[in-house]
Amino acid sequence: MDNEKLNGLPEEAAEAEVVQNEEISENEEISAEETAAEYAPEEETSEQPEETVAEDDEAAEEEQEEIEEEIDESELCLVCGERRKETDSDYCRACEEAMLKRKIPFLGWIGGLAAVVMSVFALALAILVTAPSIQVAKADEYAKDKCWYTAYKEYSEVSAVVEEIHTILGAESPFVQAGTGVNAKIIEAVANAYTPLDALSIAEKLFGDKASEIPALKKYNNIRDEYLTSYEALKEPIEAMTYGEADAKTTYAAFEAARGKEGVKDVYIDYFLFNAAAFYGESVDVQLKYLEAADAAAKSGNEDYSWLYCQDYADLLFSKGEYEKAIERVDSLIENDKTKFGAYELKLKILLAKDEREAAGALIEEFKKNNEGFDTAYTLEATYLRANGETAKAKELLTEALESYDSIPELHRQMALILLLEGDYDGAYEEVFVADNNAYYLYAYMGDSSAYTAELNNSLYLCTYLAKTLGSGKSENASYFDDILASFEGTELSDEVNAIISGEKTVEEVLTKGACDVA
Repeated sequence: MDNEKLNGLPEEAAEAEVVQNEEISENEEISAEETAAEYAPEEETSEQPEETVAEDDEAAEEEQEEIEEEIDESELCLVCGERRKETDSDYCRACEEAMLKRKIPFLGWIGGLAAVVMSVFALALAILVTAPSIQVAKADEYAKDKCWYTAYKEYSEVSAVVEEIHTILGAESPFVQAGTGVNAKIIEAVANAYTPLDALSIAEKLFGDKASEIPALKKYNNIRDEYLTSYEALKEPIEAMTYGEADAKTTYAAFEAARGKEGVKDVYIDYFLFNAAAFYGESVDVQLKYLEAADAAAKSGNEDYSWLYCQDYADLLFSKGEYEKAIERVDSLIENDKTKFGAYELKLKILLAKDEREAAGALIEEFKKNNEGFDTAYTLEATYLRANGETAKAKELLTEALESYDSIPELHRQMALILLLEGDYDGAYEEVFVADNNAYYLYAYMGDSSAYTAELNNSLYLCTYLAKTLGSGKSENASYFDDILASFEGTELSDEVNAIISGEKTVEEVLTKGACDVA
């Protein structure tokens, strides 16, 4: 009730009104408390005393600590170090989710890209640095298989690889060098593919004056000293023979007089006697006599001089028709070097002469395996194809070979023989003319007279003769017919060439039967 109403009541009534109002107020408060109690949520109660609850909490904490101790540190997340890793991950679930939500900063992308670029550069550099080693390993495999000419070619490429890498890097790297070890391997390969004398010549080019001081080259130095000592002892009679100042008897006597001199070995005396016999046109039997003596001298000293006379020995045995002995000699050469073209060429002739065509084909495949792509492989296969009458294949093969080896005389000679079989006498003459010119350039400018073979000389005469007598006479170099034929006056031609010229045999019979060649 407001004051205005109270003011209008008597004093007792007013006091009673106030008391009444106070009671009502108290009742309202009690009612509110009861209402609040009625709608308030029930409190969780525990029948356990406070001390028991505390003990349980402590036990739970200890149990949790024991569980954490049992987890191996290797199983903990690498980021937080508290939670166990997820399966197949280094992080716990919470840390993985946090990392996936986090963006990589711009500089992070740049750093990552730089790392990738540097890795690629490092890989490329590693490849470049190891390239020479790979080349050497490749050559080592050929050397291990006794493919000495191929090994020599591969070892020789190491320097080219090193130079190319230096060009790429823009500077000479001390980590990329050919090294003296590679040079030593080149020398060994040359010694086996050619002769120890050739190996020493290469050594002097590679090492200069220091070549004589290198221990590994000592054996080659000894061989050269023996050879030069023997040659010096025979120098005067050799020159007299060469210039026509001495006959055969005088030359042989002068050679024999040098036998027994200090430093002069019998194997060299006998070998020079063989050469003198060949120079004077002695019979095969006389020449063989000296080579047999050289072979006996080599065996008595228990030294290997096969590089000096073995090929000549096999050639003479073949000429005499002693095929089995000849094969025995060439097989020993092939065993020591599977790239020895002269030995394979002679063995092919022997197999063809014996009409063992299947064995000849196997021999070609064996040679190609170790000499694929070389001019000698083309030559040998072309000879085999021609002998089998496969002139089209032989011609195609030689055309391919001449695209890369146009300066090789033997390839042109083989092509001339194919054209003879086809009846193209003008073309055959032009090819053998080129072959002879190439042989001359090799001798005049490189000092290599190996291309001047009996086969080339007889081919030149035969092709010239047939082109003049059966050809059109209009070939490019027809004007040289008479000069070439005149240069052979007094020269003994092979039985095969004489048989064709006399009409006893046809070109096809000579080139596809027997030895399948003109000499």
